[in-house]
Amino acid sequence: MSLRVKFILVIIVLSLAVICGYAIGTQLSAASASKMAASSCPGVMADIIQSAKGDVYKIDDPNYVEPDSYTLATYSVNGDEIVNPVFDQKIPNDLKDEQHDVVLQDEAWRIFTTLIPSEDRQMVAQYLVFTDGFENTLAAVDQTPNDLTHWIVEVDVADLKNKDAFLFTLTHEYAHLLTLNSSQVNIDEEVFNDPSNVSLLESKAAACAYYFTDGGCSHPDSYVNAFYKRFWVDINTEWKKIDALQYADDLNPYYAGLYNFYLAHQDQFVDDYATTHPTEDIAESFAYFVFSPKPTGISIRDQKILFFYKYPELVDLRQSILKGTCSTIH
Repeated sequence: MSLRVKFILVIIVLSLAVICGYAIGTQLSAASASKMAASSCPGVMADIIQSAKGDVYKIDDPNYVEPDSYTLATYSVNGDEIVNPVFDQKIPNDLKDEQHDVVLQDEAWRIFTTLIPSEDRQMVAQYLVFTDGFENTLAAVDQTPNDLTHWIVEVDVADLKNKDAFLFTLTHEYAHLLTLNSSQVNIDEEVFNDPSNVSLLESKAAACAYYFTDGGCSHPDSYVNAFYKRFWVDINTEWKKIDALQYADDLNPYYAGLYNFYLAHQDQFVDDYATTHPTEDIAESFAYFVFSPKPTGISIRDQKILFFYKYPELVDLRQSILKGTCSTIH
């Protein structure tokens, strides 16, 4: 072997060693960063999970009446900024101060942008501030009527008082954006305009080769389709009988049915709210994925949380949300 060939081989070996060392170092660094994010404020994570616990569908007061909800302001979203607020004029006088508390409204928006990286919320076009009083509906998301590929993030600023529950709910609502946006689901305009039309929903579902979300046909490689196929196929028929009760005038049998369904399948759900719908189950499980330690059990409940770990992009997103959470609380 000539000296020239030996020299080239040495260079190749050294280059491969450098490349392998860089790759291993990158993986170790990512793993270390992930562990640091997950352990940087474990007390905060535990408090956030604790705030989500409770029996939503356990009926303590059969005469409970949902409080009135009022839209206070609607903003356009421009990157990280909220602009051009429109203030609703039809609100009670005692909400006027809250309506014009732009500092509080901006604080709620800043929490959302701190939690969710900008590249993961490009679908958000509007920010809506509403209130229905303390600790009723904390946040929600919806599509913009003029463009169903764009979404509205809705928050109740009265609920900023309970920061733990607010952070959990924002993460849950973001999971809807993550799993139901136009890259995941073919959004159906006809269903959007007539969401309570049961026969329409049934015909659309029958025409969908994959999981139909009640808002559109999911893509074959979507998160929600994979989640449904793995965790819902065996229980869907039983659940659908309960879900049909939501169209009655009296909702108590529906709520009782969901709670009893949860009790019968308690090892399969992170909490009873997750039984509402498969799309709520994946959103609730995602929030537990973010704020809970990685499960070591074998229950279906644990497997739902572990489901997200097989997607590297979601593990990275979890790290970003935890980092934002710790900075928000501290």
